[in-house]
Formats: sequence, C-alpha cells, structure tokens
Amino acid sequence: MLLTIILACIGGLALLTILIYLYRPLYHPKYLTDLYDCHVVITGGSSGIGKELARLFLHEYGARVTILARNSDRLEECRRELSPNLSERLLCLSVDISQSYTQVENAIQHSIRHHHDKPVDILINNAAIFYARSFHQTKPEEFAEMIRINYLGSIYCTQACLPSMRIRGSGRIVFVSSQAGQLGVFGYTSYCSTKFALKGLAESLQMELARENIYITLVFPPDTDTPGFKEENKTKPKETQMINETSGVLRADQVAKKIIQATRKGSFTCSYGLNGFLLTCLTCGAQPVTTLHEIIYQSLFTGLLRLIMLRVLNSFYKLVRKNKQIP
Repeated sequence: MLLTIILACIGGLALLTILIYLYRPLYHPKYLTDLYDCHVVITGGSSGIGKELARLFLHEYGARVTILARNSDRLEECRRELSPNLSERLLCLSVDISQSYTQVENAIQHSIRHHHDKPVDILINNAAIFYARSFHQTKPEEFAEMIRINYLGSIYCTQACLPSMRIRGSGRIVFVSSQAGQLGVFGYTSYCSTKFALKGLAESLQMELARENIYITLVFPPDTDTPGFKEENKTKPKETQMINETSGVLRADQVAKKIIQATRKGSFTCSYGLNGFLLTCLTCGAQPVTTLHEIIYQSLFTGLLRLIMLRVLNSFYKLVRKNKQIP
C-alpha cells in the first residue's frame, strides 16, 4: 500500500514536471531594477490612483513623469502638491485623450522634448470615467463617452508612445482595467464592457510586442477610495452597492504600489487580494503567463473556482431578485 502511494506521488510529480516543461512561460521580461530618470507617462494622473502613481515614481524612484488629464485646474493643483519647487521632472499637460489622436500624439511628442528627448519608458493607461446605472437608465451618449475615454483613449496613447519605445528597443505598457473587467455586475453594463475590451486589446498587443522587448501589464483593481469612487456612489443602484459590499475597498496608494511592482516584473496581470487572485485564475482563458506559479495555480484550481463562482453568482442573482424595482 505504501509503495503504491509512493509510486503514485512520483508519477504525479513526473507528470507535473513534464506539463511545466511543455507549458513553460511564454516570455521572460527583464526586471526593471532602476527607475531613476525613466520617462513615465500617466493618463488620468491628476487624482486617485494616477496621482499616487505619479507621487511614487517622482519621489521614491526619481523618475521623470508626464501626467495627461482633462481638468486643467485639477492638474495645476496636482502639480503644486507633487512638485512645489517647479521641478522640470514633472510635466502636467491638459489634453482630452478621447477626442483626437493627433492631439494625443502632439502631447506625447511635447513630453519627450520636455524631458530632454527621453523616450517613453513606461505608459500607464489609467484614465477612465464611470456611470453606475442600470442599462435602461444609461444614455446612449454615455456609452459612447465611456468607450471613447476608457477604451479609445488607451489606444490613442499607446499608439502615440510605441514609436519611441521601438526606437529604444524596450518598454512597458500598463492598462488599468478593473475587477469589473473580469466579472459582469448589475449596474455596470457601460463600465464592464469597456474594461472587458482592454483584456482583448492587451492579449493581442502582447503577442505582437513580445518580440520587441515591450511588455504589457493588465491591472484588475477592486473598488478604490478615490474622488471618482465617491462620485460613482452617488448614482450607484442599490443592488450594485450590495454586491460591491462583498468585496473590500483599497486605498489608492496600495493599488499604485502593486501596479509599479507588477510593471517592473513585466507580469501580464496584476490582481489584488484573495478575490482578485481567484478571479484572475478563473478568467485566465488564453492569456499569456510569465511565471511557473501561474501555470500551476491556473491548471490546478480553474475547475474548482468555476464551481465556487457559480455559488457566488447565485447569491448575486438572489440579491438582485429580492430588490426588484419597476423601471
């Protein structure tokens, strides 16, 4: 009996070793050890997560930072807070990334010239807006606005930054999605659709860029305590609020620190907490992997996680039915 168990364990380990070899990581990004003087472009960087990212890159890593945002007053307030001595290492540009590719391209070229012709090393596509309403209450023009800012804005900025990364021969591109980019939620029809779109964009783009030493990181943060989150809660349906209460709320600096950590590693995904880890394993699909740990977790747990998620979804549907309201 003991011999049988030992042989079974040996066989299992041998099989696991073979699987790991056959399905080893698709690429191996080099860890970014020194961020000093790197040129980092952050969209939507005048508040919330983007602002914390700018603060960390500037003050902890000594990077050069360009912030792109629409609100000029908020940008100026951000500049005074992050760089009261008017350091040339921080550039704040008022630009609507959703309206015109030419406008975005001009802003990126301006930022490169400002930072002494320093190519863009890291682009963080963080800008996004949010309407928390049920489908029938969300106006068609609001869907269009979210598509322009949350999705097309990321495309415009990425296309504008890629030429300088290609010249340099390296680069990192970050897409800040959301846990709502992994799981459809009541009241999030407009938001989820744009955040889900970023996953398809990131997977396709990584396949194109890996051979050029340019790596993508797709971030799935949960609810985060930002000015945008407070604004979103004003219109959020009751059902959505109750579902969201099953998950915690993080501080913006917690989210920002992990984004930087994942970007330096070149990890394809960046998730938060146990819920985030489980969701990322469950929704991994055909996304690339960069570590053996990902292969093992995703191979072993996906089936079990599907059963767990069905239970979770069942509780969400029950909650929604109990709070049914007539449109």
